[in-house]
Amino acid sequence: MLLKHWAPLSLWLVLLSLSLVNSNILNPLTTAAANNEEPYTRDFYSVPTTVKTYENDTVLLPCDYKSSYRSVRWLRDEDLLMEAPYMEEISLNRYHLLSNGSLLVMDVRTEDTGRYYCEMLTPSEKAVQAHSIEVQYAPKVYVTPNGFIELPVGAVLEIICETEGVPQPAVSWSYNNETVIDYLVGNRQTHIVEIKSRNMSGSIECVAQNGVGQPVAEGVELLVLFAPEIRSPQKIYYSKVGGRVQMDCYVESAPLAKVRWYHTGKLIAMGPYYTRQDVEMPLNNTGASTRYFSDMRHSLILKNVRESDMGMYECRAENAHGVRSNYMELTFRPMPCTFKISPDMQSPTSHTLVWQTESFSPVIEFKLKFRQVPSETTVSFTTLASRPEWTELTIPSDISIGPIYTTTYTLYGLYPASIYQVVVLARNHYGWSDSSKILRFATGGEVEFPNYSTESDSGISGTTDEDLNNAADGGDHDDMEITSNDITENSIVAEKDKTLYSSMYAFASSSSAAAAASTASPTLSARSYNDLRLNWCIIINCFVIIIVHKCHIKQNLPN
Repeated sequence: MLLKHWAPLSLWLVLLSLSLVNSNILNPLTTAAANNEEPYTRDFYSVPTTVKTYENDTVLLPCDYKSSYRSVRWLRDEDLLMEAPYMEEISLNRYHLLSNGSLLVMDVRTEDTGRYYCEMLTPSEKAVQAHSIEVQYAPKVYVTPNGFIELPVGAVLEIICETEGVPQPAVSWSYNNETVIDYLVGNRQTHIVEIKSRNMSGSIECVAQNGVGQPVAEGVELLVLFAPEIRSPQKIYYSKVGGRVQMDCYVESAPLAKVRWYHTGKLIAMGPYYTRQDVEMPLNNTGASTRYFSDMRHSLILKNVRESDMGMYECRAENAHGVRSNYMELTFRPMPCTFKISPDMQSPTSHTLVWQTESFSPVIEFKLKFRQVPSETTVSFTTLASRPEWTELTIPSDISIGPIYTTTYTLYGLYPASIYQVVVLARNHYGWSDSSKILRFATGGEVEFPNYSTESDSGISGTTDEDLNNAADGGDHDDMEITSNDITENSIVAEKDKTLYSSMYAFASSSSAAAAASTASPTLSARSYNDLRLNWCIIINCFVIIIVHKCHIKQNLPN
């Protein structure tokens, strides 16, 4: 009874197993994929092969069956390529089937990459052997956006790079041929650039390489747009009536800026009196072959200068991103004086100064300002209220044949072992020159130099460079002026063979500095008190000499 019930079930199981066997014979690819191995390879002399090749090559896929067969057919993936009876050779396009069943693929292309199946059909079964072709090719790069791009400072640029190739390419980013991001994996990469300055102009490239052929690069050429930047080699131009002057201003901009010239606020119309030149500057010697901005020299030329041409000139540059100006002055005043090295021997109580200036109009006089500054031992006692004041001397100018004026002047009655500062200005018919740089010198004897610049006085007595310039220019600062308590006149005309007044004033300056130091600290050394007494003795002697000198002059005057 039990066998009677099991018989239909046994028959059903046998039929199911036969159907599974038949399905494996009819569709061996599915079974091979499921088991991850190829069926019936034991029936072939050849073995499964993966061929890595390049474009335009020829590839042989073997299919050497051990027994006789009725026909052979080749498939790529699931597509039938060709089929032929036993021992028959046929050709179709780039495929050639050999008599032993092997397949020859000629003029290989990238689309030939894939799985190839050789099926040997016999009366009782079908044998299958699988091969693979991997066509390797150099990478290809596609960049978005590409080409030439103009963006202003502050903008953000996003670059997308897509690549393809076998094997998969490695991607890097370069800026002006220098790698900035290296070895990224993936067929799609994004690079974001924040444009922070005008100097970021240049080429930004996506570079792909996979070992096949040469690296391939594609990218953008970035031009950063910015407002004009102006520089002038000279702020003051010196000339004379009838002279020729060329004022230059250099403008860098992107895009090209429009430049206009103004005189005392009014637009200059080019004509017989004013002409202009606009010249593009050559590339510098840094090795760069491309310039991403305009670099122009703009020149205003005055061929026959008139007095009315004096004043301030403006070079104004403008483009879509801003306006910039630079200012220059045309003057007939003397040029600033420069001090030269004196060949004369210096003494402990005198110092010879030599300076030089250039003026296209005759120089009338010079204004010499000097003062004693504290040494290292007394600098701590000096305050803003007691800082040394400038002594001012007016010195007539010598006659000069040409525009160069060289003047020599000796200061007498200086305090030994002391430090002094001096500036000088020149005046012609058109006004005073700018102040010279401050010269610092020391008289003979032991002296300790404080640690500050020779061209400023910012570290001593709270005096700034602006204070010194204002004092040299005759400013209205009370603490920098020379008072009537020091000398009888605010400006002393000192002839070179008469040094009485300059000597007296030098002694007075020394004594006032020593007196300020004595009031600042009651614990000065014995040397400081001796120096103070010596200063007062010298002052008294000076007054005596002045009185005697004046009496002598009165006696010589006619009744």
